Amino acid sequence: MSTLKKAAPWALPTVLTAVAIVWAVAAIGDILTAQAHPAFAYSVAVLYDAVWLYALAQETAHRRQGSSARLPKTIGWVFLPLTVAVLAAHGMLADDVLAAVVGALIPVLAKVTLVMAIDRDTTRISARAQAAIDRTRAATRDRIAVSRAVAAARADETTAAAEIVKAAREAEAKAVTVTHDAYEKYADVIDQHPLPETAELPSLVSDSELETLLSGGVPDPVPALGTGGEGTPGTGTGTPSAQAAKAANDQAVALLAAQLYATNPPPSKRKFREAMRAEMNTRGLTGSWETIDALYDREKALAGPGGGKP
Repeated sequence: MSTLKKAAPWALPTVLTAVAIVWAVAAIGDILTAQAHPAFAYSVAVLYDAVWLYALAQETAHRRQGSSARLPKTIGWVFLPLTVAVLAAHGMLADDVLAAVVGALIPVLAKVTLVMAIDRDTTRISARAQAAIDRTRAATRDRIAVSRAVAAARADETTAAAEIVKAAREAEAKAVTVTHDAYEKYADVIDQHPLPETAELPSLVSDSELETLLSGGVPDPVPALGTGGEGTPGTGTGTPSAQAAKAANDQAVALLAAQLYATNPPPSKRKFREAMRAEMNTRGLTGSWETIDALYDREKALAGPGGGKP
């Protein structure tokens, strides 16, 4: 019973508004069909009345909650005379004065009854209470805006952190790949240039021995050719044994390899082999290609990752 009592004041405005909207759609569509296709003409009429009805509904909602309804009210009062004029013109074009007058009155009556229903149903509050409501709404909107900003900042922070972690993982994967490729290339080089198992590398030489060789002498304890007895160093008579001669040759080859590798930057293996063979032929030294390659690998290992020797 209470629901029916609340709905009763809205019955007449609702009926009049519905009649006004239907009549306006028919009138606007009928007028526009002379200029455009009927489908387009009536769709324009429907959109026109939809905007008008939306403004009336917004005005009603704003007045019920005690908020400002300035824009909906303005639209409603602007559309009212336009609708009256359209309905009156439609009746005059049909040479029906009664239809023109009744059609023009329908939207006016709908608007008046609707305003009366809204005023009756409006919650009456003071200006002070309305200001308090407005302040509360403003504070609520501010809190909502701050919450949304904080949520957006956290989302951006999470996205940035995910990008950093992703970049770090990609860098680690790339480093592992580069290391793996380097080990594979190293293994290929070792496979292509293996160190012969039967190759006997001359022993390492000291700085004094290298200086003696470069100055034209033969380092101790190998006797100079023709300066000592067989197998006896420093006697000045006889000839050295074959073993002593081989040891002197191998040590001279090792010293020559150290001399030729000590460049900045170090030579490639091809250039080193060519230089070694040329110098060995010039100096009358002997040695196999396996020995030369082994000496190159040893000098390269001794030089380390820094390159040539100082």
